[in-house]
Amino acid sequence: MKNLFLSTLLTIFAVCISQSQNNFNYQEFSNPNPKNELSLFFKKEVPKKLLKKAVFLPKNNNIVLSFSINKENKPYRISVTNYSSKELKKAIIEAFKKYPLENLNLETLDKRNRYHFQIISKNKSKNIFNCSSKIIIETPSICEPCKDLEFFEDLKNCLNLEVKKYFYENADFNLLNNLFNLDQSKLKDEKDIELYLYEEIDLHISFLISENGQLKNKKTNVPSVFRDEVSRLLETFSANIKSGTFNGKENKPTHSFTIKYKKGEKPVYKDRNSSYANYTKPSIENELSKFYSKRLTEDFLKTVNLNRIKNRLTISFELDKKNKPFNIKTSARSKTVEDKIITIFKEYPIEKLNFTDKRNFNNYIIQILSFKEGKIIVNTDSLIGYERVPIFPGCENSKDVSDVKKCFSRGIQQHFAHKFDASLPNRLGLSPGRLRITISFKIDKEGKVTQVITRTSRPSASIKAEVAKVMKTVPKMISLPMQNGKAVNIKYAIPFTLIVE
Repeated sequence: MKNLFLSTLLTIFAVCISQSQNNFNYQEFSNPNPKNELSLFFKKEVPKKLLKKAVFLPKNNNIVLSFSINKENKPYRISVTNYSSKELKKAIIEAFKKYPLENLNLETLDKRNRYHFQIISKNKSKNIFNCSSKIIIETPSICEPCKDLEFFEDLKNCLNLEVKKYFYENADFNLLNNLFNLDQSKLKDEKDIELYLYEEIDLHISFLISENGQLKNKKTNVPSVFRDEVSRLLETFSANIKSGTFNGKENKPTHSFTIKYKKGEKPVYKDRNSSYANYTKPSIENELSKFYSKRLTEDFLKTVNLNRIKNRLTISFELDKKNKPFNIKTSARSKTVEDKIITIFKEYPIEKLNFTDKRNFNNYIIQILSFKEGKIIVNTDSLIGYERVPIFPGCENSKDVSDVKKCFSRGIQQHFAHKFDASLPNRLGLSPGRLRITISFKIDKEGKVTQVITRTSRPSASIKAEVAKVMKTVPKMISLPMQNGKAVNIKYAIPFTLIVE
């Protein structure tokens, strides 16, 4: 099994990526210096043993820290492009929160911008703190309907949402039904085969914004009968878009979203928050709302940073065996806000919360505040919403949701490593080198692996057949994926590499 390498299990999700950030030369344009104030600060704050654990992204020889600004002029949504060590990432983020932002030599801090700087690079074989002396500024692309928003990610999410809604309203989804009139033996495109076999599919729409504000197709993954329709819709979308910048030059960020299609049905846009609210029934009059209202002032509510795009603040937690909350988090953009919301929550008697399901590995979610008619109000859920991930056999003794997810990942990987015939590529006579394979699959409402789709960097029907055979033998989950009382399908992707000798 030495020539089989499995990487971490990943869920599929929509993202917005800055092309400029991916290939930006920080060494040339941000003047990194291992002796500047920022480098010396991190060197002092982050243990040297953690620095050694830094792993760089493929084709990158540096690690970058990025952050946004909230209304308090404090950093939030801090991310670090470290590939493996969570301990290092956490230490860097906690250290940066203590660094005086006025020392970054920025003229202003703008909530509409995102900021980036190199933090670690390699000096021969050694990892060193080598921070940028110049902070790189990214501005988002802004479309006309989103101009009222004041946060970087809200502007990006708003543009994405405008395009997504445009697709729902104007796409001719009947074109997808034409595929079922074709001869199956003539279907070669993987998305065509997926739709033909399973009669449902995720349409992955991916586009970039050109320098003149036009939308351009970028590796969209849809059945062949729908590709021209995607191009047509992108070309006809018009919202007076002002393109963004990265380090003062025009940026071409890539956006993406997914539309679920089922044979014979016209997709209808649904706000995920609305479906949650149908179950949890938020109210300004319930006991929890009254409890929070007595403890939150109008001045405090003005600092919460909600708007029509990010229109609610939630608190999430798990319950231990003694019915006590742990792993408590919020969706707040501010540590001050988060601390206040959590402190009040801990004062509320847990037995008064209306749970509809109490089981191990439930992640509970409660809306606390919402944005309505231009105002932030206390509007808590009356029923406690929850989500539960599938539980792989043998993972029953995991300590929490995070641990059970890791156990699920290990279970799938180990099953595949044991069952997959790793000598097959060599027996097939494939040319030497790396064979990259991505398997996407669903855990269905019965806890079984279904809808296995395999993509390979080099065509091989035999490899795909072996993957399908192995995935069919994955054991049934001992607990189903659930959301608010209903079993749900969850889609995953697992990438791995075969070394052909």
